[in-house]
Formats: sequence, C-alpha cells, structure tokens
Amino acid sequence: MKIMTPLADQYLDRFEADLNTLPGGKREAVRRLRKSGLDIFSGLDFPDRKNEAWRFTNLAGLTKGTDAEATVTEEATSIPRDALKTPHVMTFINGRFSASDSRLGDLPEGVSLTSLHAELETGNDDLVKQIKPKSGALVALNTAFMEDGFVLQVAEGVTLDAPVLIDFVSTNEKGRDARHMRNIVLLGAGATLTLLEQHTSRHGHRYFSNPRTDVTLAEGARLNHYKLQDESLAAFHLAELDCEITKGAVYENFSLSLGGKLSRNELTTRIVGAGGLSILNGAYLMRGEQHSDTTTLTRHLVPENDSRQVYKGVLDDSAYGVFQGKIHIAEDAQKVSGDQLSRALLLSDRATVAVKPELEIFADDVKCSHGASSGELDEDALFYLQSRGIDALTARKMLIDAFLTDVINEISNEAVREYFSDIATRWLDKV
Repeated sequence: MKIMTPLADQYLDRFEADLNTLPGGKREAVRRLRKSGLDIFSGLDFPDRKNEAWRFTNLAGLTKGTDAEATVTEEATSIPRDALKTPHVMTFINGRFSASDSRLGDLPEGVSLTSLHAELETGNDDLVKQIKPKSGALVALNTAFMEDGFVLQVAEGVTLDAPVLIDFVSTNEKGRDARHMRNIVLLGAGATLTLLEQHTSRHGHRYFSNPRTDVTLAEGARLNHYKLQDESLAAFHLAELDCEITKGAVYENFSLSLGGKLSRNELTTRIVGAGGLSILNGAYLMRGEQHSDTTTLTRHLVPENDSRQVYKGVLDDSAYGVFQGKIHIAEDAQKVSGDQLSRALLLSDRATVAVKPELEIFADDVKCSHGASSGELDEDALFYLQSRGIDALTARKMLIDAFLTDVINEISNEAVREYFSDIATRWLDKV
C-alpha cells in the first residue's frame, strides 16, 4: 500500500464528505470527473524531488506540514487597488467569486465571463467535457476539488480594447486555507483580447493556491495573457497552464512573481497549426528565503511555426530561483524556429539559481537556440556610475532596473507594461 504524505491523506479522507458540497455535486457527470481526478492523485501523491521535473523544488513544507504554525506579519503586496485602469474586473476572494467586488456590466457582445461555480451548478455539459484531470498530480487534485475560477469565452472576430482583470485576493478567513481554481479561456477565430491575472493577499498568512488554466486559441486569434503573483510570504502558489495554439494564432504570456514562500509557475504551450507563435516571458524578484520556480514546455507539433522565451530573475538574501525550459520539436515539424534565454542576477552570495534549458529536436530543418547565465552586478559598471557622482545605492538600483527593463519591455500592452514596471520599481526600493 502506497504511503501518502500527510496533506495527501487529508484530501483523500475528506473527499467523500466534500463531494456533495462542491459545485455540481448533484450532477453525475461532475461527480465522475472529480472521482477520476482523485483516482489519479491517489496513485501519485504530491510530486517530490525524485521526480525529475521537481528536483529543484521541495514541497515538504507544504505536504508534511513542517511549517504549519508559521506566521508572517509583513504584507506581501503593496499594490494600490485599481492601479490598472480597466472597466472589466472579475474578483475572487479566497477562491470564490465576489460579484460585489467585480465590474462585468460593460463587456461587449461576444464576450462572456462567468464563474466556474455557476457553470458547474447550472449544468454546462459542454464545459464539463473540456475539463480533464490529465496525468499530473496537481491538475488531478485540482479536478477533484475545483470550487471556482473564471470561464472566459470570446466569439469569432471580436476584439476587446481594454484589458480584462481577474483579481484573485486572499485574506486570512478561517477555514479557507486552500484554493483550487480552474480557469478556462476560449478565443474564437480572429478574436483578440488582453487578460491580466492578479494573485495578491491582504494578510501575511499561510495558504495553498493550486490554480489550473486551460487556453484554446482558434485560427488567427491572439491572447495577451499577463500574470502577477504577489502573495503572502507564507503562501504556497503552484500554478499550471496549458495553451493550444492553432493556425496563425498568437499566445503572449508574461509572468511577474514577487510573493509567496514557495511559488511555481508551470506553462505548457502546444503549437498545432502553421504560423502559430508562442511567446513566454517573465521576471521573478525574490528576497529573504523565498523560492521561485518557472518551468516551461513548448511543443512544436507541426511545421512552420515559432516560439521564443526570455526569463530574468533577481535574487537577494537567501532566495532560491529555478528556471527549467524545454523546447520540443516533433518529427517532421520542419521550418520551426525556437529561442530561449534565461538570466539571473544574484545580489547576495547566499542567493542561488538552478537553470536547466533543454532542446529536444526530431526534425532537421529548424533554427533553435538557448542560453543561460547568472552572476553578480558588474563591478566595472558600478565603478563607472560612481565615478560620475552617483552614490553606490543609486548606482546599484540603476543597474538592476536596466536588467529588468529589458525583459519588461517585451510586454506588448502599454498599460500592463507600465503597471508591471511600477511594481518592479516598488520592489527595488527595498533593495
């Protein structure tokens, strides 16, 4: 008999009791879906460092409850409310949709934004068929215990000019120490949309966030998808995303991570059409004993498409950063271009970064590259700035800012680019 971690045992023990109270609990199709997720999870448990994809990230603090009594008094986020101006806001408090904190009345015709809870309760069978537990432990757990999330559908040819903001806010509400959000994004042919997904907390409390997002882009669609993770410094944030990119579609993702005790952002893009483009960029800014893991997989499954990704990290104190990126080019997927770059800046001799770039190529007419580097601030550059009358602290911040600006400028949406730049500057003010 498999010995499970204490947290996994808790989930297995409570499943039958929770089954009737979770959304869609009275519908047999949803119950079967949840049970299939639990069956997969019970055979896997939470991933540990014996799993190659997790060898740099240890979940023992979460799964064994070794820091269950940890408290944090410092606020994780300093983001002003309504800092990003947009009329389209959907808010979740502790993993549950909050209509009173949302603004959904101005969405144009052809754009539907609903909560997963409502869709499961009202019996959207087409939606249920799209939710699959997959083979991974975390997505299987999410499938078994999913409670809410956003369902965003954009009709063919519709363009939404203002960004859609999905605001996930955590508070220290008693009994709400886990959030299993399931999000679905469907863009019709030729549709264009900018989506900002924001994860913040109002208190420095411990909780477990396990969001899963599934994106499907029809022919010629474009999704600019940006994510801010600035949660409690006692929180565990383990996010997964899967995106299918069809003919001529473009998926642009930028992730900015500042919060969490331990965070992992895992992204998979599958290019299944000629002319498809996957753009994955991001920055992680960590201090103290924070741990940040970015893991990407881009799969080129057909000929004539492109991908590129750039990730940069700034690590201070005893922070630990991980970047694992793989580009897979299938057999006969000719005339494909894939580029990958990872760079990390270590501000302390106690900071650590682990980098694992990979190219897996089964075609011969391709253009691929990958690069990785890590190091300290350039002493010559610091000396040059100070020789021009700039004090040491200001010179240090200027170099870090230049390092980050290079990747933040990859954000194509101007409003989000300025928003993320301001947040990065606030973080730098504490360096």
